[in-house]
Amino acid sequence: MMRTFFLLLITTSCWAAAAQDTLKVQVHGSVLNANTESPVLEALVEWYDTSGHRQAVNQTNNEGHYAFFVLTTGQLELRVVENGYEAFSEKLTIEPGVSAKEFTIRLVPK
Repeated sequence: MMRTFFLLLITTSCWAAAAQDTLKVQVHGSVLNANTESPVLEALVEWYDTSGHRQAVNQTNNEGHYAFFVLTTGQLELRVVENGYEAFSEKLTIEPGVSAKEFTIRLVPK
């Protein structure tokens, strides 16, 4: 009986550790004009993995908001492009155990 309990405990612990690696984190926020703080509509927000491969793309809504899901751990790069603004790129680190990360992006007008 005790042996079965320990086996179950070890199996559950291993499963939980493996599940943590496959969970997703919601990255969300706003894209704003750096000068006026007004929302930037229909800006293209992309995230890239450490190998430079695009993993997701979204477009800001009429309030300048975006959202998508990313891997729970490691680095990612956010890129934003919109006509009339300088291109934006920044690397973020997602820590284990985080379920959501808010990130406001301020685009500089050209």
